Amino acid sequence: MSESRHHQQKTGRTPLSWRQRLRVALAAPLLRLLARALLATCRSAGVQGVHHLDALIENQRAALLCCWHQRLPYCAGWLLAARSRGLAPGFLVSPSRDGELVAAVVGGLGATVLRGSANRTGARAFRDMYATLKSGVSPVIAADGPHGPACRAKPGTAMLAQMTRAPMLPVSFAADRYWQLGSWDRMIIPKPFARVVMIIGEPLACKRGDTPDAAATELGERLDALTAEADARCASR
Repeated sequence: MSESRHHQQKTGRTPLSWRQRLRVALAAPLLRLLARALLATCRSAGVQGVHHLDALIENQRAALLCCWHQRLPYCAGWLLAARSRGLAPGFLVSPSRDGELVAAVVGGLGATVLRGSANRTGARAFRDMYATLKSGVSPVIAADGPHGPACRAKPGTAMLAQMTRAPMLPVSFAADRYWQLGSWDRMIIPKPFARVVMIIGEPLACKRGDTPDAAATELGERLDALTAEADARCASR
């Protein structure tokens, strides 16, 4: 077995060539700088429901921080900044070569990084996520997964909540000016100096005996409601 194949089987990560490592080393600091600059220019129009997050932090409870993939960029940035409130955010990042850059960016911004994906290293990622929650880190999760369908919550998040007894905390945002990508999720990225509304919902539990599919459906309904409310509040300001 080749050394690269052995590395991939052992870690779940695709090894990089020296050129790829160099690109990551050069690009990651620039992307971190751009992310910080973009977030710094956004004008917050308020964060509704922040007491839900503060209560979890005060009680030293880790949570699954859930949003739609479409609304991930600003939610992730805001939750990273919430480290000043005592939050310990984490991210599950693909073990692919492309994931190396993402891991370097979010890791450099202060997040705990877990490498894995539902398709390639699902069991390992699930186990690592479980251990991470137990250590007090709250993973930021796109509830509709890495490939969609968009805005349809997957039951895996609810299963993890059931196993760890960690609550699912739904979050969403809206911006008055943004770029929207042509990807499957139609991802939204606020433009510089955009006015942004952030909403944090009430924690949702998946208790022993509950059906993960039903809990995922409820999570999806809550995320839809938060997103619609954020859009409406942003449009009315």
